[in-house]
This record gives sequence, C-alpha cells and structure tokens, in this order.
Amino acid sequence: ALFAPARPTLGDLPQWYELGGHCSRCEREGAIDRWRLQESVGADVHLYILRQFLACREGGNKGTNTRIAAKAAR
Repeated sequence: ALFAPARPTLGDLPQWYELGGHCSRCEREGAIDRWRLQESVGADVHLYILRQFLACREGGNKGTNTRIAAKAAR
C-alpha cells in the first residue's frame, strides 16, 4: 500500500490478517496466534523482529525461518 508504514508492527496489521511461520529447513508451515503474541510482546513490536524468535516445532530450526502475514480465508 502506498501509505503503509515502512516497518509495520503487530498493531498495524488489520484485524482480518493471520500470522504464520515457514521453516527454511523442512518447509513446514504453522499458524501463530497473533492476539496471544500481541498480548505477550505488545502491539508496538515490529514484524521483522519476530523472525529471530520463530523456531520450527519439528526440527528446532531457528533464525532462518520466515514469517507469513496474509488475509484470513473467508
């Protein structure tokens, strides 16, 4: 979007967006409860910072995983 913030925060995401993570090693994807995450870390946390905390539940890969933000399916 033309006027979107350069570094969006959890609070900047529209309410109909979901968060997820993608493992760079095993290609597994999983959902992240964005509301619970926002309660624990705050709405002002930048989305790019979340990458360092994503860990794959299968293999434990951490640090090279990516986050996914997308509109929820209707």
